Amino acid sequence: MTDDDLVLRDGVVEFARPARPPLSVRVNGSAINSITERAQALQAWKVRVASAVKAVRGGEPWKTADTYAVTLAFTFYPPNHGNQRLDLDNFVKPVIDALAAGLFCPAQINPRDIPRWDYDDSNFNTLLVQRLPDATTMGGEGVTVSVSSAQQPQVAP
Repeated sequence: MTDDDLVLRDGVVEFARPARPPLSVRVNGSAINSITERAQALQAWKVRVASAVKAVRGGEPWKTADTYAVTLAFTFYPPNHGNQRLDLDNFVKPVIDALAAGLFCPAQINPRDIPRWDYDDSNFNTLLVQRLPDATTMGGEGVTVSVSSAQQPQVAP
């Protein structure tokens, strides 16, 4: 893939010729970061994200061999985070881990039963992270996850 194969549509990075229709899902709730949150809260957030992605992806897992362009658009409600300054990159990894699980876990796996969040995300080659304006209510916090995929070119033996 080359940069020419990517387009920006309505703030979402997509492949010009995607392998399948792009996936987009909004996950509401207090976004959890990978640094300061307790393991239980982090696990619950990953399950929420993975479950939402899996529900939208359809029955069968997507192919880890494909190439992926991912857009994450975060909206925060500052009182959920003690009105502290937020280091956006710390919120990205839990969502990426959960996204990979939601896309690639077998159909029979319930995200609540995932013990390790180590699904292969090495082909998430393009990542756009956005911090949208802050939410005015607790219920407005969350992340919109958008994914576009392209098939890897076949290499001749």
